[in-house]
Amino acid sequence: MGAENSALGSCVLKEPPFTLPSGLAVYPAVLQDGKLASVFVYKRENVDKVNKAAKHLKTLRHPCLLRFLSCTVAADGIHLVTERVQPLQVALATLSSAEVCAGIYDILLAVIFLHDRGHLTHNNICMSSVFVSEDGHWKLGGMETVCTVPQATPEFLRSIQSVRDPAGIPPEEKSPEFTALPESHGHARDAYAFGTLVESVLTVLSGQVSADVLSSFQQTLHSALLNPLPKCRPALSTLLSHRFFRNDFLEVLNFLKSLTLKSEEEKTEFFKFLLDRVSCLSEELIASRLVPLLLNQLVFAEPVAVKSFLPHLLGPKKDGAPGARPCLLSPALFQSRVVPVLLQLFQVHEEHVRLVLLSHLEAYVGHFTQEQLRTVILPQVLLGLRDTSDSIVAITLHSLAVLVSLLGPEVVVGGQRTKIFKRTAPSFAKTIELSPEGDQQSQPMKFPMNGISDVTNTSGHSDTVLSSWKTTEEWPDWSEPEEPENQAVTTQVWSQEPQHTARPPLADLTVAEVWGDSETNPGAGITPSTPVISGEHKATPTPHPLTEEPKPLKSSQPQKTSPALSMDAPDLTRPPKVSSQETRLNLPLELGLGEEFTIQVKRKAAPDPELDWFADMIPEIKPQAAVLVLPDLRTDTMAPTKDGVSPLMPFSSKFAAAEITETESEGWGDEGELNWEDNSW
Repeated sequence: MGAENSALGSCVLKEPPFTLPSGLAVYPAVLQDGKLASVFVYKRENVDKVNKAAKHLKTLRHPCLLRFLSCTVAADGIHLVTERVQPLQVALATLSSAEVCAGIYDILLAVIFLHDRGHLTHNNICMSSVFVSEDGHWKLGGMETVCTVPQATPEFLRSIQSVRDPAGIPPEEKSPEFTALPESHGHARDAYAFGTLVESVLTVLSGQVSADVLSSFQQTLHSALLNPLPKCRPALSTLLSHRFFRNDFLEVLNFLKSLTLKSEEEKTEFFKFLLDRVSCLSEELIASRLVPLLLNQLVFAEPVAVKSFLPHLLGPKKDGAPGARPCLLSPALFQSRVVPVLLQLFQVHEEHVRLVLLSHLEAYVGHFTQEQLRTVILPQVLLGLRDTSDSIVAITLHSLAVLVSLLGPEVVVGGQRTKIFKRTAPSFAKTIELSPEGDQQSQPMKFPMNGISDVTNTSGHSDTVLSSWKTTEEWPDWSEPEEPENQAVTTQVWSQEPQHTARPPLADLTVAEVWGDSETNPGAGITPSTPVISGEHKATPTPHPLTEEPKPLKSSQPQKTSPALSMDAPDLTRPPKVSSQETRLNLPLELGLGEEFTIQVKRKAAPDPELDWFADMIPEIKPQAAVLVLPDLRTDTMAPTKDGVSPLMPFSSKFAAAEITETESEGWGDEGELNWEDNSW
């Protein structure tokens, strides 16, 4: 009693009250702990009725019965405190057809509970005895008229006639010969009153429910519940199977209420198709009636629900977002209905609940206020860092990254921060696709970080590539090697000509040897009276300028050229054979700063079949007279052979390293020269 008085003393009544047809005033109230409540104020002379009602509300517990909180006597009367409700007469105009159908079903379950489990009769089922709770459920009140079946005598019914609704009084009670009904038909009085209530409520459903279903239900009411004979009225439990109560909303609602009683197969089948069944309902109905039943620990423990349905509920709709997941609620309804439930779920320290909440945190975290994020969400998320579950720790770290963008790193991480990682953006190699007109394949061109190209262009687009590069960047020509001023370097690039065309004499360094038994073309050699070419002799074929890319030289193809001598470039050999010095000089000079330091990686050239790499291993037989032409522009007279011809053979400059002149060659032995004609071996 003391607890009831303290609870009532802290209750604050709000105006205006709603007065029921029986004269009872209902006040909305707020308790000390902030919970909402309703206060029924009775007159002092009705103390017996109040005590009876309070007794039944305390002992009878059902989801569809009004929940009792406290009862006390005040100066203005007797106060009966219950959960926050509002009379059906006030809320009926705002309810949808699905909610009305579900409400009728709630009252039906409450009356069946009184009849079957309590063996009681209500005796006053009418609109003034029905209330609507905050979560949308219809609640049965007016428990001051409740009694057992044997107690429902004509005398008792006349004592409560002042609070009963005249429309719900059955016709047999108006007869002078009325007597108490037998216990087997004790439900008949409430069945008639329930039929009268439903008939009055169905008037608001015209046009919202299928005409066939509505007509069938009304016919059942008139033929069964509203039958004038009490013995012809069936038990109310027979109405539960009527198709009027077979709709998606009511079936989903009933399944979720009895989720713990369902098998695994039933739950799997239910949650697999739940999204399709719920999508046809209104958003307000889903938010007010289904969200509290769907966002709880039991549903979060179902793998099929977590995978197939909850992602569509844990996030608001995003209009115009391509590829966005279809969600059920608008941002406004999500903010008002779902966010308060999520705040409560973050207080639940169950692993499977926290995993589901954090998995979809990014979808709904933006709908929390900054105060909610700092005081509720962030402290609860940080708890996961100290958990022994690896999954909780991993998803907690991911969630903290999401909170950083909303609260800032100072709030999430805390403490002093220092700059550890510096921003350095290296100039990585870039690739440009150059596609000249008419070319089917584009030629990639690389630009290393130091501006030096490591590409040796051998394609036919060399002029285009070099010209485009030169236009982009103009660099000084640093690629020429440093040489003395008095040394002249002449570089000539030989273009390929048909083999039948004879080349003019070339300015090159060669060594001519005179053989006594030469029988080659006598007109191709140089006689002793022929002067040796010296000085800077210009070659007849027009050389390509250094700025142009030379065409690749094929060293393996024999070239028919006339031998010649050149004293300007002693390090160059015959034109078809390219030395390492020529390769370096043939590179374009416009390539960039430091091009001469770039390491060129080239394939190993195929060995020339005309070159004999074992020539140094063969004994060299010197003729009687030989002249060695050296790079210092010196020539000697060569002795003619017996035929009067001194043939000139081209000789590589690498064999002219030593300055040795042999005028006479001795044989292998001391006795004299060998006789090559001796066949005595």
